[in-house]
Amino acid sequence: MITITKNKIYKSPYSLKKTEQNSKTVKEIELSEIINYIGDNVELGEDLTFGNLFDLIIYNKEFLNVIFNFEMDGLIIDDFISDYEKKFIDKKDEEYILKLSWICDIYDFNNRIEYFDYVSFEAYGKISKIDKENYPIIISFTPLCELKNKILTIDNAFEIQNSNIQHNDLEAILKANYRPIKLYDLIGSILSEISFYGNPEDRDKHKKDLEKESLQIEKWMEEENSDREIESWDMESEPDFIPIESLEDFEDDSVITFWDKLYPRKKEKPKKEIQGKLIVFSEISDKSLEEQLQEAHNIEDYERAAKIKKLIDRRNEQKK
Repeated sequence: MITITKNKIYKSPYSLKKTEQNSKTVKEIELSEIINYIGDNVELGEDLTFGNLFDLIIYNKEFLNVIFNFEMDGLIIDDFISDYEKKFIDKKDEEYILKLSWICDIYDFNNRIEYFDYVSFEAYGKISKIDKENYPIIISFTPLCELKNKILTIDNAFEIQNSNIQHNDLEAILKANYRPIKLYDLIGSILSEISFYGNPEDRDKHKKDLEKESLQIEKWMEEENSDREIESWDMESEPDFIPIESLEDFEDDSVITFWDKLYPRKKEKPKKEIQGKLIVFSEISDKSLEEQLQEAHNIEDYERAAKIKKLIDRRNEQKK
């Protein structure tokens, strides 16, 4: 297991959350050594920012440019360094963290079952004062300098979705609270996401094109029948799940771990009963798709608006 914190990198047989505080099995390693452990599982310290990790990526860019050539579609890390080092002003309205998590789906096509999974890299939180709740945020169009000071986290929750089932977007075949992520997948996910629309110049051009498309979405909204019956997701129909954020409530607080030495606990949390329940991370909005579309347009999140519009179109087709 590799543990990356703001100032140090550790190598240990197990997670530092499960390792005794004075364990001699924990070894501190240098930046140049980390590529030797790229196939190891990874966990991130609570103080780690995107900038801390990207500095590590830049330090080892000659090696990483070679092994992640496919993920970056022929681009190299050097193409993004100037974008990362630009000066910027923090946007006070934006309150979000960066998150790496599993995306897993199955497809049933011509009686053949196909499965795929990958580690996604996105933001989660709020980007405007009008936002009342946290939600996933696409960061493909965000300059790297604006991500530098954002906290970077890993969500190890895992669920397999059946993408052919459209009547219930919340249905899952399998849900579990933990699946490890390897350092290779973490770095590959980040490099793939930041290069999704090409280099920074190409990225900014794509963003302008989407801004033009948003005008068409606004026109569609004006023509939409205002008294149309709105389908909303029924949060009460969810299975009896416990959010993954509560997982730490069930850990043994009597043992002081290496992790506790790095990040001392602020206060004790009461134990909770978990019999008969599944632990799962769930992000569900109680707003209608039309309301979400309007909000995305108001905050100029054009990529999100385009995706929500597709969901609305699909829903309306099913009504016919």
